[in-house]
Amino acid sequence: MGSSYGPAQPSAGDDEGWMEGSATPGARVESLRSVALFARFDDDEIAALEAVMQHRAVRSGETIFEQGADGNTMIVLLDGMLRVEVSGEDGVSTPVARIQTGEVVGEMAVLDPAPRSASVIAATDCEMLELSRGGLLQLRRQAPSVSSGIVGGIIADVTRRLRDVNKRIDKELEPEKGKTRVADTKDEAGSDDGPSLLGKLWQRLARK
Repeated sequence: MGSSYGPAQPSAGDDEGWMEGSATPGARVESLRSVALFARFDDDEIAALEAVMQHRAVRSGETIFEQGADGNTMIVLLDGMLRVEVSGEDGVSTPVARIQTGEVVGEMAVLDPAPRSASVIAATDCEMLELSRGGLLQLRRQAPSVSSGIVGGIIADVTRRLRDVNKRIDKELEPEKGKTRVADTKDEAGSDDGPSLLGKLWQRLARK
């Protein structure tokens, strides 16, 4: 996700969809207070965060993040709804999640820039704040408590999600317990006839 630091800019080809948002700085600060990731920040910390974020508005149908594209920014949705889609090898896109007002998407990119794992598309006209990796580094110099709070919050959220996934996998595997397993290696590694057991589980989880 992104290789250059500094305020995020619309990607090539998306310029017509991006426009200046209408929310006032005061309204943006109040919106940030409602985001769980920033819940422990005081007034000065929220103001410091808002100062390094870029305010954007985008029209319905426009792509915010594209799967496979580099990026180094995260989005805080101030108003509207975003749709998250994953494309398979056949090119078919599958909706996997919706991002609501007050939620965050793409946060891992500010810690570890890498190709986007999914596309994020505006399901409605949206207003958002965008934080780049460069902005996070600026906070590290100017407001270290904010930077460390964001990093710690992201790590805690990722850890929680992994626990949830593990619980879902355990639940999916529960019916398999007690059954006699034949040809363990073939079952676990998969065969030419189809995906492995774990592969099937991930396919089922992705649809939930």
